[in-house]
Amino acid sequence: MIRVGLVGIGNVASALVQSIEMVKQGIEIPGILNLPIKADEIEIVTAFDIDKRKVGKKLSEAIFSKPNVVQKYVDVKSDVEVLRGPTLDGVDEQLSKVIEESEEKPVNVKEVLKENNVDVVINLLPAGADKASIFYAEESLSANSSFINATPSNVTERIGDKYKEAKIPIFGDDLLSQIGGTIFHSGIIEFLQKRGVKILRSYQIDIAGNTETFATLEDWKKDLKKKIKSSFISQRSDNAEIVAGTSDYVEFLGDRRVSYMVIEGEYAMGAKVRVDISLKTYDAPNAVQPLIDLIRLAKILKDNNIGGVIPEVCGYYFKNSPVRYKSIDEAKARFDDFLKKIIK
Repeated sequence: MIRVGLVGIGNVASALVQSIEMVKQGIEIPGILNLPIKADEIEIVTAFDIDKRKVGKKLSEAIFSKPNVVQKYVDVKSDVEVLRGPTLDGVDEQLSKVIEESEEKPVNVKEVLKENNVDVVINLLPAGADKASIFYAEESLSANSSFINATPSNVTERIGDKYKEAKIPIFGDDLLSQIGGTIFHSGIIEFLQKRGVKILRSYQIDIAGNTETFATLEDWKKDLKKKIKSSFISQRSDNAEIVAGTSDYVEFLGDRRVSYMVIEGEYAMGAKVRVDISLKTYDAPNAVQPLIDLIRLAKILKDNNIGGVIPEVCGYYFKNSPVRYKSIDEAKARFDDFLKKIIK
């Protein structure tokens, strides 16, 4: 069994907890890796949040509490209590409009992780919670737990060396969705380039109605997300002008995300081509497949005393990895080669 701790019981946590329950019921999750440790061996044993509508409740109830908008796919069987974590910078002016902060005293996170023998901690805090993300990374390290940073906070660069010394893996930063706008956009650009098209310029805008999108209405958060997404896609194109980022929050969309992409280029004789794409997905389920893979990989690596930031893993699963590859194919090839070395 892999014992997992969740930080932030928002929409992604809701999708992940439900997907784990579905796997235990024999329902397949498409796309997950075939590893020696199976997905049904994942067990959520502790959880942290700051919203009074979730703190003190069973996880099975908290994942459906406001402001979460992920639909109920399955009845979850979990008696794990959501504990009050420290706020730090987890609530700013924008998030205070949707989060009702609990008056409970924060628990000792390190002791809770130790008492529950947590193997892997997943950071699912909102964008911009940098102090809180570093805090949980440090507490996880002290508790001998691996750490997965799904947020844009620059955690791996700041604390990765400490994890390496301890021979504990840390993965991050900013989780890449299974089939979200960023990876889809990159894939289309790569396809066009393989056919000899010169990419001139491209842009992408994302619209959704969940808490994460609401949080990025703040200009500095929107700029942060735009910088990371644009940089990731730009790695796949030569000298093209790329702009990508969250555009707006539309409440009635809920967890639905609409991504619009425009790619302009030229081919033989200077002929022009323009590609207009509308991609409609559900945001939180997009994190399920990569997280289920990463949880099991973290356990395997830790059991083999392989710690720190693993370039081949981070470069494949994250937008803001310390190591970035020129193409999806290169990232996949490096990752596959790494798997062959550690899994005999």
